[in-house]
Amino acid sequence: MFNRDAFIKSYNHFDGRPLIGQTLRDFYIDDFCKTSVKEIVTTVEISEQFRKMLLIGHRGCGKSTILNKVAEELRNQYYVVSFSASDELNMMDVETVDILLAAYLQLLKSLDKNWLIKFLEKDSTIRDFIDILKKPLKLEPSVKDIELFNTIAFKFKVENESRAEMRSGLYGQVKELLESIDKVCQEIEKQKQKTILIIIDDLDKLQTDFSEKIFFENQFLLTLPKVKVIYTFPLDTYYCDDYIRISDRYDDQFIPLVNLKNKQGQEIAFNVASLWKLIDRRIDDNLVKPEAWNYLIDNSGGLLRDLVKFMQDACKLAIVEEKDVIDLAIAQQVISKYVNDYYRVFDTAKYKTAIEEIANTKEKDGNENLIYFLRHLFALEYRQDKQLWYDIHPCLKKALDRDSV
Repeated sequence: MFNRDAFIKSYNHFDGRPLIGQTLRDFYIDDFCKTSVKEIVTTVEISEQFRKMLLIGHRGCGKSTILNKVAEELRNQYYVVSFSASDELNMMDVETVDILLAAYLQLLKSLDKNWLIKFLEKDSTIRDFIDILKKPLKLEPSVKDIELFNTIAFKFKVENESRAEMRSGLYGQVKELLESIDKVCQEIEKQKQKTILIIIDDLDKLQTDFSEKIFFENQFLLTLPKVKVIYTFPLDTYYCDDYIRISDRYDDQFIPLVNLKNKQGQEIAFNVASLWKLIDRRIDDNLVKPEAWNYLIDNSGGLLRDLVKFMQDACKLAIVEEKDVIDLAIAQQVISKYVNDYYRVFDTAKYKTAIEEIANTKEKDGNENLIYFLRHLFALEYRQDKQLWYDIHPCLKKALDRDSV
């Protein structure tokens, strides 16, 4: 019997946003995240006082959910300030000082309002720096300091002129910005009796030219605040030649994809079963045929974001067609949409030989093509037992097979 309400419920369970709060408690699967979470937590705990970490991995591999799990595990021990760069910054116009300003504002906004007012009243260093931030915005005198932080953040993100003026001032006041960050951190740690940990997500979504400028050209700035910080880091920038120059300044943690097969093409049953479990947490297993589960899992390539999106689309299609169950036919319709997307955007004439070489050898064919392939999820990177290999996304493979017919 067609159960519209059950499919609607499951459709929303397969929302592609990172798990946090109640959804983290309801849907988190630690089968393929446990090791990464433990390694990140351990690195934070044992690293020197102001060490910084880069979190690296494919877009959609679960980095944000893992960071939310890390924050949850460390919250009793650390004063955790976690935010998304894409929420606070214009991701099409980002410079290093922008990230430091966003971290500073988030530290201030994380504090209790009454305590913050008292802190601002007694600390002239912080008030003086806030005046520096106010100046280019030409705000009315009646606007109180406590109300400024959201105003500053909003104008910095959405108003190009305000951002340019504030950024120009900040580059002349980097020392003052760093001193203000350190002063706030010292006060928080004194009051809370906890070490601060800042987690900045979504920097991995930066375009390569921005990320190279931020992490390579201005490599020192992000390491200077006297606080522990985790930055997400773009996978394609990880393959740039200059990465080796900064690698000793950071700890790094790579989040691998879920390996459905080993390099020789043999199925890894435990990992496949783990993805079954991920699906089963969010939908009644009576609503999905086993062959549909397998088909969607196999075509995800172990990329969690894709699998979740496949299942959401399958739920919607079941509603549209008033089906009792998600069967293989529905699963095939879902995947055909993504195959069409790959067929449309992949430049077969230019890259077919290079991508097929990766598919056949499971090795990279050179960094220039690989960086492009990884950024657009044409190629996927896998790691297991100290082995590193590559393959093409299953949906792209189907698109290439169609092109060969």
